[in-house]
Amino acid sequence: MSGLAWPGVDRGSLLKIALVAVVVSVIAWFYATEGYEKLDPEGMRVWVRNAGLWGGVLFVVSYSCLQPIGVNGLFFLLSAPLIWSPIDAFALNWIGTVGTGVVSFAVARFIAKDWVQKRLPRRVRRFDDRLRERGFVTVLLLRLVLYTAPTVQYALGVSRVRIVPFILGTILGVAPFTLLTTLLGIRVSAWLEEYPVASWPWDQIGPLLVVAAVATAAIGILVVRKWRARTVDGVSETPG
Repeated sequence: MSGLAWPGVDRGSLLKIALVAVVVSVIAWFYATEGYEKLDPEGMRVWVRNAGLWGGVLFVVSYSCLQPIGVNGLFFLLSAPLIWSPIDAFALNWIGTVGTGVVSFAVARFIAKDWVQKRLPRRVRRFDDRLRERGFVTVLLLRLVLYTAPTVQYALGVSRVRIVPFILGTILGVAPFTLLTTLLGIRVSAWLEEYPVASWPWDQIGPLLVVAAVATAAIGILVVRKWRARTVDGVSETPG
């Protein structure tokens, strides 16, 4: 026996379940210790603002490096207007979003491009040829539709698209959605000023968050198990 495992659930799924359990525990601890009463968004905002240029640099670097490894970009896009003026927030969001694309592109190209290029199916090769020949337009359309979806981020890195068309297409392609989310963040900032976090009814919200997190984890496990069972059945029925 190589280790503990649940039937139908692999190690990766168990890791995700453990991560959800940690999040649930943190939420429960936050609620039980009344940590919400110590939250001071205004103090955090002042600290970052007082950091001046370095505050903006820290934001852009954090956004550029953390989004490619799984941190949702909306966290940064909606946070910037809470700290900076609308124009500064949009500029930092725009630079950070382009940064996520450049970091993902560089990592994928350095690590996996040669390996992937040798194994591309013919159908995918045609799209790769298009990226090579019409890189700017193709990247622009991909960014307008799919923005910074992780699959797109890394797929562009292992493709044969040239660096300059990639960067130009990314700069222009991510601008509209970045602007929209920044405007949404401005509205969120105004709402939080009217209803501070410390004034929220955490005695009612806390338990609901815990229940929602547990329910989400349970549903996720059921979906994964059903999908795997269906996949296994389909493979077993395929004539060899």
